[in-house]
Amino acid sequence: MLKKILFSLFTLTFLLLPWQNALAETVTQNGPVYIFSSPTCPHCATAKKFLENFKKESSPNLIIYDYEISRNAFLAKNFYEKYSVPQNMQGLVPAIFVGDKYFVGFSAQTGEEIAAYLLDQEEVKKEGNGLTKLPILGEVDLLDLSLPILAITLGLIDGFNVCSLGALVIILGLVMVLHSRRRIFIFGGAFIFTTAIIYGLLIFLWHQFFSFIAPYIRSMELLIGLLALAGGIYLLREFYKAYKSGPICSTNNLMSRLTPKIEKVFQSKSSWLALLSAVIVFATVVTIVEFPCSAFLPVLFTSILVDSGISLGTSLFYIMLYMLFYLLDEIIIFIAAVLTLKIKIVSPKFIIFFNLLAAAIFIFLGITYLLGSISW
Repeated sequence: MLKKILFSLFTLTFLLLPWQNALAETVTQNGPVYIFSSPTCPHCATAKKFLENFKKESSPNLIIYDYEISRNAFLAKNFYEKYSVPQNMQGLVPAIFVGDKYFVGFSAQTGEEIAAYLLDQEEVKKEGNGLTKLPILGEVDLLDLSLPILAITLGLIDGFNVCSLGALVIILGLVMVLHSRRRIFIFGGAFIFTTAIIYGLLIFLWHQFFSFIAPYIRSMELLIGLLALAGGIYLLREFYKAYKSGPICSTNNLMSRLTPKIEKVFQSKSSWLALLSAVIVFATVVTIVEFPCSAFLPVLFTSILVDSGISLGTSLFYIMLYMLFYLLDEIIIFIAAVLTLKIKIVSPKFIIFFNLLAAAIFIFLGITYLLGSISW
């Protein structure tokens, strides 16, 4: 039976179609544009004004990174090496890098060249050039992978987390004996809300980390591919362990230590504020400690967001979409508990299946991005 499942997994890995043209077409970007400037340089001011006007008039989604060269000498050196800038031009400003081109100095002609290049790149993306060749699938355009579908899919898979579900069930179980829908709503809601805030903050910090290191990395696609393959292998191992012995929370020791303490707080008939504080602390500790267990999913997701070149505001939207579907199963369990005063959870076999699905998606994305980083 296991061999059949594994065979199905690898078949799915190579035959799985990209999430194309679903919900909304992924916003494609020009650039991003990196400009190294100096506050005393008049040509730098002209170049930055040109870029801002171009963004406003021709490419609202253009991302512009502006670095003061004296404070970012190491980063500038990295760009000089990456673009093979001649030694005698290094240190001159403004230095503008976009796509596979660089421009040192600025004039009206330089502006025309940059605008023509950016518009040409936009046409290339619209025409679907820059396709990646994949085994069996043929040519696939990575830019058409739908970020909304990716956010929903990875969020759902990440949400079927034994540790987080188990912690919610513990809280609901403690409140359930009070036979009060209002208390279930307040304490269960506090647990979910705290989980959303803490987990969302951790995802945002990973996004900021990748945004920071992206300019220093020669190929984000290569990094994403390696992360995805590593995550796929890890999830395959987790699937095998769960298939053999059932889904087990890797933070069981922590849960076994915390559970008696929060039970004691509830049994002592403490004030509402004390109970609410205990729930918030419990949710915070469990979310932070269990994050490394499923970190591959949000880490991969945020690296893809950064690689897509979308704005911070759009990235935050997709992170919130990811969080909504990450919490969807807990929200359903919570609402059912409020309405019926009963706790209903999904079958352990269903959680095992989601581990398998996650592994398949990770391996597929890993192969896609690794092949995308290779020049054919």
